[in-house]
Amino acid sequence: MAKQKKNQERNKKKPSRKLRVVRKLISILLTTLLSIFLICLITGTIVASAVAVYVLNFMDEASTVTLEEMELSYNTNIYGYDEDGKLETLYQVTNAVQRFPVKIEQIPQHTIDAFVYTEDERFYTHDGVDYKNTIAACVNMVLHFWDSERGGSTITQQLIKNVTGEDTRSPSRKIREIFRAMTLEKNYSKQKIIETYLNYIGFGGSANGIQMASIKYFGKDVEDLTIAESAVLASIPQSPETINPFAGYIDDITGEKINTGRERNRERQEYVLWQMYNHGAISYDEYQEALVEHIIYTDTDEYEQLHPELQAKEYNPKDNTSWAVDAAILEVEDYLMDTYAIDRKTALDKINSGGYQIYITIDKKMQEYVEEKYSSLSNLINTRNSARYNDTNGDGVIDDRDEVVYPQSAFVAMNYKGEILACVGAVGEKKESLVWNYAVRETRQPGSTIKPVAGYGYGIYTDEFHWGSKLQDSGLTLKDGTVWPKNYSSDSVSSNYSYNNLCIYYGLMKSLNTISARLVDSLTPEAVFKFSTEKMGLELTEVDPNGYSDKDLSPLSVGALTYGVTVKNMVNAYIPYGNGGTYYKAHVVSKLEQGNHELVYENDGHPHEAVDPETAYVMNRMMKNVVSSSGTAGNAQLSNKEVVGKTGTTQNWDDLWFIGLTEDFVSGVWIGYKDREKLDTSINSAQMWYNVIGEYANSIESDATYPECDTVIEQPICSNTGLVAGAYCPKGENGYWKSTNAPVCTSCKSGYSSRNRNSRN
Repeated sequence: MAKQKKNQERNKKKPSRKLRVVRKLISILLTTLLSIFLICLITGTIVASAVAVYVLNFMDEASTVTLEEMELSYNTNIYGYDEDGKLETLYQVTNAVQRFPVKIEQIPQHTIDAFVYTEDERFYTHDGVDYKNTIAACVNMVLHFWDSERGGSTITQQLIKNVTGEDTRSPSRKIREIFRAMTLEKNYSKQKIIETYLNYIGFGGSANGIQMASIKYFGKDVEDLTIAESAVLASIPQSPETINPFAGYIDDITGEKINTGRERNRERQEYVLWQMYNHGAISYDEYQEALVEHIIYTDTDEYEQLHPELQAKEYNPKDNTSWAVDAAILEVEDYLMDTYAIDRKTALDKINSGGYQIYITIDKKMQEYVEEKYSSLSNLINTRNSARYNDTNGDGVIDDRDEVVYPQSAFVAMNYKGEILACVGAVGEKKESLVWNYAVRETRQPGSTIKPVAGYGYGIYTDEFHWGSKLQDSGLTLKDGTVWPKNYSSDSVSSNYSYNNLCIYYGLMKSLNTISARLVDSLTPEAVFKFSTEKMGLELTEVDPNGYSDKDLSPLSVGALTYGVTVKNMVNAYIPYGNGGTYYKAHVVSKLEQGNHELVYENDGHPHEAVDPETAYVMNRMMKNVVSSSGTAGNAQLSNKEVVGKTGTTQNWDDLWFIGLTEDFVSGVWIGYKDREKLDTSINSAQMWYNVIGEYANSIESDATYPECDTVIEQPICSNTGLVAGAYCPKGENGYWKSTNAPVCTSCKSGYSSRNRNSRN
């Protein structure tokens, strides 16, 4: 009995199998739920952190938009300095859109109310965001409850959208816009925001801003707008290209314009007026009067008859840009293209709408002087034999009925820090903005102007040659057996070789192609190419897609380049020979700012030593001989200034050049036909340079001098050897030798003949 009782008690204490299973299931369930909760908690924390970082990033971006930047984005301005050194506005770039900004005080209150109560009725009470409309718009963007797009943007948000150009329908754009709107509202008054908004928004076509719209549609200033007219303008921003009063299309059959904008604008105008009345902006009587007011638009005969005096208020584009302004715009375009990897058109659009402040280096007095010279080709050359005729009527006969064509010309001047002082890109009246500029865009064969910045310069720089080094005046025999090059002659068949050994200074003075070719051949085209491009800044072609290269004898000896160089680039390369050896890259823009005068870049020409001071001075003196009665540029001489430089004539007289240096600046002139026909051989490029800038350069009163180099040896040249003359040498004119390469002649003995004394170099 006792044993049976004990077993019963043990069975009682032991739980049933079902109960154990239930307990286990509950344990598993609780563990699973707890795990899910923890996973959700951790995931939620991660998501919340990510969202916080995401939102904070937008908050950081919100501070990047300011009203000052918006205002400056209205126009891009180009500034220069007058003769007294005072800053002045030279040009205000005509944007792709037209705006006449006005102050809030000039805008009638009923005009402001028309926009506020139509576009953003809670404008004066919200903090930049209308949350009710915004939430509805966001929900509709995802779930599409309404067929049409539902707007939720306040006036502040619309302003930001217009300025940033961000109009994609995405949550990220909307969040960024919201934070920017809230930031603006904290930093600016409602009055400032509505003023900027009314000056910025579009009103159809190229008319942007309330003042431009008022002039375009009613021929009056914004301050004279009636309530009804204000309602017309306030109707437009909803769809500027379809609701503006001038919107329409051309009938394909009749060719007449069918106006569709008047009716659509009228419907919207009635809504605007109701909103104004409904919010107490106008009285009932004013509301009724505005509904029936007869509005006269500028595109009607009635307007022309009743308001002829208002025609003068129609928008007229600014005068055409000057050559200097064109050069500045092109330079900024190049910068933007390189910086943002965009094409030229996009770069120009960015300038027009980017609110840039461009400061340029142009010398106003010099620019005006040169532009006056370039008003007529007859100021540059004798045009008697320069007229060419194109068979424009296609009769196969060239006669007086056909188009007369004259050569074009360009000029650039810059100081010895690369700052462009004057720039003219073509002859004659400049009738358009940003026309083709032969000074900074046209590449032409430079002819012999390449010689000082190629073989001659490199030969002196490396001490491979000196002032009196002698080379034979004869052609080189090329691999194909051709003897090349020829020296210049009006007779294209004649080679004009003397076969004498001539000093290189004499070869430059007479522009002998043979001496230049032998220099480059001896130095190697590869080495000369590197010197010309890396040291002297010439923009040459290493190899083009067709395999052509300027790294060869002909391009570097006589300027037969693959594509050529611009006048700007050619003048630029001569700078080191007038300032002691330092190269500064040519520039017309000294400083570029954007927005609230934020500095984009300052340009100091990025100087580097191109050649040593001794080389610079020797080359300067060598080019002085070119501008002498015995040289090819004697006509460029001035009485008050020492001119040094080099002429250039291309094969068949297609292009003529002269690059001239004075103590004050370096400049260059080019002339040639657009289609590269042969020029009149009576044209003298040195004389043309003189005609353009000679008198102006001669009149400058300054203490400027070419940097002399005390270590350069100035001594008579030995007429026999070309070396520094020794005690018994027949002495020629003075020569100039670097201290590192000034060999003295020791071969001449006493008792030399008078014939040797008078021998030619």
